[in-house]
Amino acid sequence: MKTSSASPSLLLIAVTLACVTVSVLVAWGATSLPFMGLRLGPSADGSQVQVLGVADPAWFTGSAPVVGDTLVAVGPYPEDRARPPVPLLATDVTPEPDSFETFTALESFYQRQKTFDDLLQHSVTLYLLTRAGEQITASVYPEARPFSHLPDGFWVQVLTGLAGVLIAGWVWALKPGHIGPILFFISAIGMAMSTSTSAIYANRELAMNAELFRVLVPINNAGAVLFGVVMFGLLLVYPVRLARNRTLLILPVLFALLVAMIVLHLGVGPYQLYVFVGLGTLAIFVAIGAQFWATRQRPADRAALGWLGLSIAVGCSAFTLFGVVPVLVDVPFGLPQTHVTGVLVVIYLGLAFGLSRYRLFELGDWAYRVLFYSIGTVLLVCVDAALVVLLDLDNGPALALSLLLVGFLYLPTRDWIWRRITARNRIEQHELFSAALDVAFARSPGERSSRWQALLRRLFDPLELTEIADPGTIAIGNDGLSLQLPPVAGSPPLLLTYPFAGRGLFSPQHQGLAEQLLALVARADEGRAAYMRGVGEERRRMARDLHDDVGARLLTGLHTADAATRPTLQAALSDIRAIVSGLAGEEASLDRVLAETRHEAARRLEASGIALEWPLGEHEADALLLDYRLHKALTSAVREIVSNTIRHSGAKRLSVTPTLTADRLTLSFADDGSGLPLAARAGETAGYGLRNLRHRLTDIGGQLTLGTPRAGTSITLAVPLRLTPEPGVPSATAALNTPA
Repeated sequence: MKTSSASPSLLLIAVTLACVTVSVLVAWGATSLPFMGLRLGPSADGSQVQVLGVADPAWFTGSAPVVGDTLVAVGPYPEDRARPPVPLLATDVTPEPDSFETFTALESFYQRQKTFDDLLQHSVTLYLLTRAGEQITASVYPEARPFSHLPDGFWVQVLTGLAGVLIAGWVWALKPGHIGPILFFISAIGMAMSTSTSAIYANRELAMNAELFRVLVPINNAGAVLFGVVMFGLLLVYPVRLARNRTLLILPVLFALLVAMIVLHLGVGPYQLYVFVGLGTLAIFVAIGAQFWATRQRPADRAALGWLGLSIAVGCSAFTLFGVVPVLVDVPFGLPQTHVTGVLVVIYLGLAFGLSRYRLFELGDWAYRVLFYSIGTVLLVCVDAALVVLLDLDNGPALALSLLLVGFLYLPTRDWIWRRITARNRIEQHELFSAALDVAFARSPGERSSRWQALLRRLFDPLELTEIADPGTIAIGNDGLSLQLPPVAGSPPLLLTYPFAGRGLFSPQHQGLAEQLLALVARADEGRAAYMRGVGEERRRMARDLHDDVGARLLTGLHTADAATRPTLQAALSDIRAIVSGLAGEEASLDRVLAETRHEAARRLEASGIALEWPLGEHEADALLLDYRLHKALTSAVREIVSNTIRHSGAKRLSVTPTLTADRLTLSFADDGSGLPLAARAGETAGYGLRNLRHRLTDIGGQLTLGTPRAGTSITLAVPLRLTPEPGVPSATAALNTPA
């Protein structure tokens, strides 16, 4: 559809001027009607016309009417026998003539309006019956109605139409080329047609020009039909298009058919307009249901539908309940017809937000709360009315009992439904700090990132969670479809899209929760860094003590020891050097570790009469550095295997075959001894230290494999060249390299 070239401000100015012009014309029409200074209405039993208000008793000659008097008839003044007074019927003050059951009754109403309008063009005599049963007369000269004496019902209707057109015009001016706002604006025009015309004739004092009446009522009815048809059409195209353009052509045909029935007096009677309205409301609810199903996988459209559905449901339901149902079932209701149309403003306020997509992501809580409170209000009114009508209770006790019933029955049910509808993967406040600690104190940056993402998935259940390059700040985007989070605790910046499995949108409350979590994780990460610095300082102190005290004593003993003790002291010094290097965060080259381990094994095996075959080979291991835990696990594992060979195998030869890959060192040991018992191979006994050896290698991510040779023992050690830190225990290198 072609976009209008006019700017939104010009379009809105044009709409405003049109509204002002129509409002002036409506006010002029209402103030031009004859006015005697009375407010009239049907009596309590609906059989007579009663005086409900008197503007100024001084306007009357004779006995001025008072509130509660019954207006029996109106005749010319001075009395004219040729023109006797005309008795009044309660139907003469009917605000909406389309409530008559037959077109014959409507024509009779118009004829009586013409009669009274002719009388009111001159001075008239009012024939009254007081509350005491006394018959009195009063004379008055009807004049144009003063502006200040327009009733509140007039202003409700005028302002309702004015507000609807201004709101819809604002939305249309923002998006003049979109079919949704266009239909929205047309529906507001229909509502304004209905409210503006009704504001004139429904608020008349007694009578108005019958020909003008005949024109205004069809316009009023056409406006009501236009509102319903276009509102139904709006729900066929927004937020998801449910019907093609050809299908939408049925709507103007339907509108023309219904208006023709009204203008040409076809059908069952004037009251059929209320049947049309009731059916239109039902069709609108069906369209809302269809849209709800169509938007089940489209969270943004589902959010827009929330505004649409809630606004229309509340507005149309209230209008149908208070304005249509009483007419169809012929039950008087306390709310005047002139005030019922005011509830339609709710529709335009809600649709303005939904169609303009303004702050759309704040829908959820607002929509359901308003819906539940509206239902509660309707229930309260219905229960109160039922108690008054059916049980004949007074207003005070009925209202109190209604409040108790709604409070004890509806409110708990409402809260239960609210929890069920808005149920999310929540996390309690007291769990937030624990969750932040779990993220910050993970064993590696990769693990911290994984835990952070898992926490976000638990809270928001996004369909997509992706890493982004732009760090930015925390922000909601795409009308609530996405949430951007900055980096924290080693995790990169993230973008969460389509929250709650695509069934919802991010709200400011969700943004606040994310900000709170980010602050907690950042604070916990600072605590982890401080802990790491403390660990590093303590390890450096321990390394100094071992090197300066224990190492010095062993070195002194080495110089004075005999030949049998010296190898043991040398091995102890070697272990202390390795421990000191590990505590200091130093890394040993793989080449040196293998050389020292081979030298120690050869010396021990030679003393036991066992030959060692461990080729040096070219491992290209001089450039590879091992963390202390890998270094220690490797040397201890080799030492344990050599010890088992010496003590238990009875072997004459031990062969070691090293294999080096990009990320793993493999050492294969084979001897020609007696072999391992089956229980030891299965790990069922603690002999030979195999169980401890398996645990040591498993802790560093390595593996021990027992072979099944025909003779002797075969063991393979697989040691990783890169260390994965133990859970919750930072590596020495990381601790010592953490800046203070």
